[in-house]
Amino acid sequence: MRVFDTKTKKVAYAKQTQAVKGKNKSNCPLCAVGDNANKARIYDFDEMDADHVAAWSKGGDSSAKNCQMLCITHNRAKGNR
Repeated sequence: MRVFDTKTKKVAYAKQTQAVKGKNKSNCPLCAVGDNANKARIYDFDEMDADHVAAWSKGGDSSAKNCQMLCITHNRAKGNR
């Protein structure tokens, strides 16, 4: 299956959000790097999309270990990378 189920997405969201709590970093790993306006923004769950760390088209599966939550902008920009 290509998509992540809701439970997997919520677990990834909670894990990422907890990891950056109090560190002035975004829970979107791509926003958190570099120097952009959203580098410290904590996105709500519904402002993020599940992303395959290893692209589905390149053999990545839809497991919890291959799931990360990205802000919608970064997820759409990432595409097939």
